[in-house]
Amino acid sequence: MESAAASALLKSVMGRLFMALEKEYSKHKGLAQETHSLQQDLRMIAAAMDDQLRVLGRSDARNAVARLHTEEMLDLSHDIEDCVDRFLHRLTCNHKRGSGSNGAGPGGASSMVRRMAHELSKVQSRSSFADEIQKLKRRIREAHQRVMDIKSIVDVIAGGQPTTGAMSSSATAPCRNTCNPVGIGEPVEELLSLLDEVEGEPEQMRVISVVGFGGLGKTTLARAVYDSPGAKGKFSHRAWVTIGTSPERDSGILHALLQQVLPKDAIGVDGQHDLEALLKEYLKDKRYLIVMDDINMEQWSIIRSTFVDNGTSSRIILTTTIQSVANMCSHGNGYVYKMNTLGEEDSKTLAFPGFRSPELEQGSESLLGKCDGLPLALVSVSDYLKSSSEPTGELCAKLCRNLGSHLKERDGHYSFSELRKVLLDSYDSFSGYALSCLLYLGIFPNNRPLKKKVVIRRWLAEGYARSDSLRREEDIADENFSKLIDQNIVQPVDTRNNSEVKTCKTHGIMHEFLLNKSLSQIFIAKSSRDHPRLGINTNARHLSVHAGELTESVESDEELSRVRSLTIFGDAGHAICYVRKCKLIRVLDLQECNDLDDEHLKYICKLWHLKYLSFGSNISELPRSIEGLHCLETLDLRRTEIKFLPIEAIMLPHLAHLFGKFMLHRDDVNSVNKMTKLQKFFSSKKSNLQTLAGFITDESKGFLQHIGHMKKLRKVKIWFKHVAGSSNYIADLSQAIQEFTKAPIDRDIDRSLSLDSEECPENFLSSLDLETCSEGSKYALRSLKLNGELHRLPPFVTLLSGLTELCISSATLTQGHLSALINLNRLLYLKLVAYKLVNFEIKHGAFPSLRRLCFVVKSVTSALPTIEHGALPNLISLQLLCQGLVGLSGIEIKHMKYLKEVTINSGVAIQWEQAAKNHPNRPKILILRKVNPMESEEPERPCAIREQRKISVAQTTSLDDGLDSSLNKMRLSKPSSSRLQVFVHPVVITATEAAPQSSLANL
Repeated sequence: MESAAASALLKSVMGRLFMALEKEYSKHKGLAQETHSLQQDLRMIAAAMDDQLRVLGRSDARNAVARLHTEEMLDLSHDIEDCVDRFLHRLTCNHKRGSGSNGAGPGGASSMVRRMAHELSKVQSRSSFADEIQKLKRRIREAHQRVMDIKSIVDVIAGGQPTTGAMSSSATAPCRNTCNPVGIGEPVEELLSLLDEVEGEPEQMRVISVVGFGGLGKTTLARAVYDSPGAKGKFSHRAWVTIGTSPERDSGILHALLQQVLPKDAIGVDGQHDLEALLKEYLKDKRYLIVMDDINMEQWSIIRSTFVDNGTSSRIILTTTIQSVANMCSHGNGYVYKMNTLGEEDSKTLAFPGFRSPELEQGSESLLGKCDGLPLALVSVSDYLKSSSEPTGELCAKLCRNLGSHLKERDGHYSFSELRKVLLDSYDSFSGYALSCLLYLGIFPNNRPLKKKVVIRRWLAEGYARSDSLRREEDIADENFSKLIDQNIVQPVDTRNNSEVKTCKTHGIMHEFLLNKSLSQIFIAKSSRDHPRLGINTNARHLSVHAGELTESVESDEELSRVRSLTIFGDAGHAICYVRKCKLIRVLDLQECNDLDDEHLKYICKLWHLKYLSFGSNISELPRSIEGLHCLETLDLRRTEIKFLPIEAIMLPHLAHLFGKFMLHRDDVNSVNKMTKLQKFFSSKKSNLQTLAGFITDESKGFLQHIGHMKKLRKVKIWFKHVAGSSNYIADLSQAIQEFTKAPIDRDIDRSLSLDSEECPENFLSSLDLETCSEGSKYALRSLKLNGELHRLPPFVTLLSGLTELCISSATLTQGHLSALINLNRLLYLKLVAYKLVNFEIKHGAFPSLRRLCFVVKSVTSALPTIEHGALPNLISLQLLCQGLVGLSGIEIKHMKYLKEVTINSGVAIQWEQAAKNHPNRPKILILRKVNPMESEEPERPCAIREQRKISVAQTTSLDDGLDSSLNKMRLSKPSSSRLQVFVHPVVITATEAAPQSSLANL
């Protein structure tokens, strides 16, 4: 897999290179021959790379030589891309300089001179490009020679030292600090409870998967449960097998199990089939507990048929770092137990056993933040401090500054050796562009929540999702992100309506490791408090500047020729002046830049290759010179003060995603010529706009009149302004919505629409209506969000048979609203936000496809929803964020067969926890709690309230940034049970008799 990914990376880069060469210089014979030779060399190195990695990859863990070779190939592929970009950039600049009059008439002589200079420049570009090709060819040959030399050495070593790997079945746990584990009491209790059947449920075998990032203590937890008196008393037959990366995968596992459950002289067989038959026969009437530590999917798929449900409530506990492995192994009637990190107090206990002082605690705060509650990292810190004469805060501060160097393969302190191995195992599972995506995470500050879609759009702009296959780049980028989540390198912070990750963060110690890797490979250059002397006079591809701490200057354009992205957090200082030197930059992220102003935009608008651009709050006007950003794909203005947009921005030919809250510029709307020009642009299908979220509309001409011509549009958000006495306004709105949502019946198109009418009179949205689709067409709306005063739902909602996500916010919601939704059989997510509910009852058979249901009810006197038995048969997540919730409030969850989590307000935790224990799935109970709003004033802090376990932002379903902003900021703390989790809401919700409509949008 690894070799294929590495080879594919080179092939995708080659494809781009040769396509450019064939297009531009097919007539230049000498250059064509050189590029053909380069093509052959690249194919050879890709094939040799495949062969070499197969040799070096005999074990599952990649060794240091293979790792360096992969990094070299990654750097080479980036340099090839740089070569193409510089060549195309020169071509573009020369074309602009060479364009002019045809030489006739006045000025013809000067025009001829310009054309001659242009042709000369083209020759010079060819010559320069040919030189670069020669340099690349030399590097390729050198890399190829190294491949062959190292392959020979590895063959010799492998021939003299055959590979061995014994399956471990001993009773000793392979983890450090297992004698007195910290913070493990309650997880042990919960895991023990999963060994029992729920009363009234049939006795059956269940697989319990313990999953989490390496070093979290999965093995320690499993060992504590395995050795507990409770487990010993319930299971007369027990076995423990540590699998890991042993080559004896199938028969070795079975043999190790038989050694523990059978007398040694009773085994007497050796083959895989005989071992499986013997173990299956012996266990067929036994109640057993088997632990398989560090298993992968391939190993489990081979041996799982051995374990047949014999009706004795046997249990198998698996540990793994891969979420998909845990989900697959426990699919059906099993349980997935996701490990949590330690909180502040437990972290201090583990890092500083037996010694504490105010000076030590203050000096170690940043160090503990980087460890991020990971037990193995904390134990490594503890061992390091023990090697000194005495631990002090100053020593901790020094270790914090140099922590990255201790995580290197070489020269690191021995106390961090096990931690290094865990981090390298995760790192080595990535190659090719997926490795670039992993290293890319080092750009962002530690413990900073990241938006998935922002990261993916940046990857796409950087070219880190290319492939030589026919797959869409968006799909490849999404797969790379999913792999980060699956391996628990990136932790979900907040999930969307469809359970997809919305925001996330990199684990603290892994972030430190990746940052150090990125810096050492000159993949990233960073200026921050921890790296104060690092300037941007480097060959790095990505620059990350924190709080204006840039200390070195750049004297030439060439020094920034490799820069592909600049990200600034806090004050930019002089860093923003270097933008003009980044000629080939693709990503400019200034969303969190505090001192950017409108004057800086004149430099930014000259960056022809820029694909991703975001601004912060200091920007109030977008210049018309933005038309110079020819390649721009994403423009994010959500944090700016921009209220009017020039048509030059809308008419950018490659713009796909436009975010903000704006109207078309008044001067443009009032100009017949400009409106005609815009109309022709959309009618000629030159627009690539897919996301428009969003715009403000009124009775004037603007976006509303052009939606029907934006053929690629997939997501739209509209804010309505109140217009008194204009029936044409309602008609125009209805027509625009109809044109956006209608599609041919034979085309599968998913569209998303958000309508906000808070500034409009009551029942404004209810007056919108669409015509019934004509034959051969349908309404292709997948997601709909309505926010405003709704006495009844707009009639067109009932026509949206393909709707899967629906979010409604209104002061009052009644049974009439619910009844109007009864025919939406494909609905997967439903969210209802109101001050009060009136006669709300979900009847038997309602919403057969619904997976997630959320109620947000502010009034303490409001009636609560009634859910009949037989309703919501496929529900997975239930959120009852209702102030009037008392106990279970008559809601029975036991009949919800697939329920996995319930979110409620504080005060009724005990009743709901007991209900969860009586449910076959043992769903998680998430508790919403009120806190002082002052606690949420520091968003950069990793937690707001500290208890036994670390507080992290909770995983919740959310509507969008506007309608559900407060839910996105919920925080999670550790209460009395590890399955019972508590949200901490940053806004105090108080009981009032009046419900201002504007407050509903913030719920």
